[in-house]
Amino acid sequence: MTPRKLAASLFAAAAIVTSALTLDGTAAAHTGGELRHTGLLTSERFRQPPLTAAQMRNAVTPEATRSSWAADSLNCAYYYICGKGANGNRFDYTTCNTTYTLPNLVGWGSLHNNQTPGTRAHFYDVNGAWMFSSDAPDRNDVYWTPVWYVIAC
Repeated sequence: MTPRKLAASLFAAAAIVTSALTLDGTAAAHTGGELRHTGLLTSERFRQPPLTAAQMRNAVTPEATRSSWAADSLNCAYYYICGKGANGNRFDYTTCNTTYTLPNLVGWGSLHNNQTPGTRAHFYDVNGAWMFSSDAPDRNDVYWTPVWYVIAC
């Protein structure tokens, strides 16, 4: 097991524990219901099927973009879903029906779904299990470490 996968597994376990203990309004802090006020969907009603082995194996891995730590907000062009981890790595994706591998996002960071209203992006863990979805328009803080894949729309 690579160090990144081991770290992701450990952080995923920590995120599960954290989600049960904190209620600070972030995606990882909610264990059940639909989050209408945030645009993040975590309830069983919105659960997506897991990614297939082929989807994970053939996931697109674009070049990681590193942004400045000084950037306060995540600028995201219209039609895109963007995210940034605490380590400064970020992504900007727009192509539908494509499984993307996220660029090693670590810790808490921003998520901005600036796609056309109602467009839903889905996020998955290292094993391809659905974690949450985001309906556009949406801005949120997310604990990125256990999140490995995204389907923009």
